[in-house]
Amino acid sequence: MLDIAALGPNGPYRTRNRTTVADASGTPALELASVPGLVVSHWIDQLRGSAPLPVAETADVLSKAADVFEGQELLGDDLEAHERRVSALTGTPVTVVRECDRLITATLRDVGRAPSAARPTGCAPAGTAVRDAPSAGAAWCRTGDVFAVHAAGNSPGVHAMWPEALALGYRVVVRPSTRDPLTPFRLVTALWQAGVPTTQLVMAPCDHATADLIIERADRALVYGGQDVVDKYRNRCDVRLQGPGRSKLVVTADAERRSGLGLAGTGALYHAGTACTATTGVLVEQDPAGFAGELAATLRKVAPAGPLDDEALLPCMPEADAERLAAAVMQQAKDATVHLAPRVERLGGEGSLATVTPAVVELTSPRSPALSYEAPFPCVWVAPFERDAVDVLDGSLVLSLHTEDLELVEAATRLTSVSNVYRSRPTSWVHPDVPHDGFLGEFLMRAKGLAHGD
Repeated sequence: MLDIAALGPNGPYRTRNRTTVADASGTPALELASVPGLVVSHWIDQLRGSAPLPVAETADVLSKAADVFEGQELLGDDLEAHERRVSALTGTPVTVVRECDRLITATLRDVGRAPSAARPTGCAPAGTAVRDAPSAGAAWCRTGDVFAVHAAGNSPGVHAMWPEALALGYRVVVRPSTRDPLTPFRLVTALWQAGVPTTQLVMAPCDHATADLIIERADRALVYGGQDVVDKYRNRCDVRLQGPGRSKLVVTADAERRSGLGLAGTGALYHAGTACTATTGVLVEQDPAGFAGELAATLRKVAPAGPLDDEALLPCMPEADAERLAAAVMQQAKDATVHLAPRVERLGGEGSLATVTPAVVELTSPRSPALSYEAPFPCVWVAPFERDAVDVLDGSLVLSLHTEDLELVEAATRLTSVSNVYRSRPTSWVHPDVPHDGFLGEFLMRAKGLAHGD
């Protein structure tokens, strides 16, 4: 088994307490260090006392890190071997892992793009010296020094976000998911080798109590988790939550139905249905039952495959976990019409590797709680839609409207709990200039009034 150390201010750190991490078949695959609270607290003190890299130098350093991430052997793996190992460990299709790694390196090479987009036009760029700033205006300044990341394990792509904090002068502590410690280990190591001092970036695997301590000791924290995590931190202005997406697609009567089915299928299968931007709910204005049946016919064609198969579209996991997921969906659907029931497919090989096939369930009302029920595989809830009940669309990370009614799109943009609004695009659509649940810079920075004499 691999031995994965923590990465502290003095380099790799091996602990007596360790966590055994199983792969997608349930077979033990690696031993992961577990850093105690006192040690992590000391690390955060070291990070806080370390001067950040000059902002002007970070672009070159992070671009070099992309080269290291792609081109160097780390833990004995080149990038291709790393991606196959992550896929086998997490059950994520290897094509998704490759896509996420390309996103990470593209972000490292263009790290100034998002901070520039987030910065108010009235502010001088971060790192601007007072002598070079306007005599009267505003500076774009950090709201703290230490940024904590409690990473998710559902997608390696979550690690494309936090390097922006390094570019803004933060010192960063990453608490990896036990499901995927390999991606942050490779990324942190690449950043170190590229020139980010170890006293500015650490990776601290730890238990839940120590994870809470990291949040308390940091100035700002990015936290991924389910509804329980959202409920725990929802009133914390120093915590940015990345919880359930509950992303939805609306198909109105005036829109071309066949392309609407394409949008629903693409969104449902995005990143094997595990991403927060994958389509969970589809609201259909005309004949939702027929739409659900047609979508079910499309998703029924998705063939089970192991995670290392380039044709894989579904997540893989131990058979017992797959059985629990399928049973939970059927319990939610007990009062609904099931057009496509999830099946557990055993994939053979070592351990008990299995996958869950897609599900499509028709609800009688868009106010059914099941419309917001997320499962970590392609599972779509279809419900009727009426244009005078736009409020049912609130609470969505992404809301896509397949419609010719621009007034409906305008009404959707006014919903306060919707982060992204698209028209006739999959909920999974991404673009480097479109923020994911807002710009991270909005959370990490603030405008500080500045005036100085001639």
